[in-house]
Amino acid sequence: MIASPRDAGSGAGTTDGIDGIDGIDGIAVRLAPAGTSPYALLGALGAGRVTRRPGAAPAAEHGHVSVSRTDGLVAVALSSRPVGIDVERVRPLPDLEQVVRDHLGAADAAAVRGADDPVGAFYDVWTRLEALLKAEGVGILDGLDPAPAVRERWRITPLDAGPDHRAALAHPADRSAAGPGT
Repeated sequence: MIASPRDAGSGAGTTDGIDGIDGIDGIAVRLAPAGTSPYALLGALGAGRVTRRPGAAPAAEHGHVSVSRTDGLVAVALSSRPVGIDVERVRPLPDLEQVVRDHLGAADAAAVRGADDPVGAFYDVWTRLEALLKAEGVGILDGLDPAPAVRERWRITPLDAGPDHRAALAHPADRSAAGPGT
């Protein structure tokens, strides 16, 4: 499966595919059933040899890569520039308010609390933040409330991962940006 940018009103599942995301050249994204090797997916996209690095993003011979796994899906992204991807299965969160209070910044928390579907909104926010942090080269342990300057470096594109999942892709906001310090 190849992911497409999510049409917020359609409720549609993943499509047969695109290689450029929302008009951005040089980005390929694939979603596949859980159990599919993300490294095989990346290889099929032309990443070349992909090296796993504990505690860090995988390194590819040809391009920048990002990998995410969740119950039911695996997601990969390959780009000519830094990229981050996240996918999560939407499931009930009985302790949603505690999770929001403990992990989200004020603006993101307000977006979740004010949504018609707070659980869905939480996963929208979470996948966007995690994709951004992966693109930035840091993990969620560094905090889920990136500074405005960090947020401005990245464009976040929600992806259609079907009704049971949320997914997002982070890529540089402008063609000259390539990550921290650039």
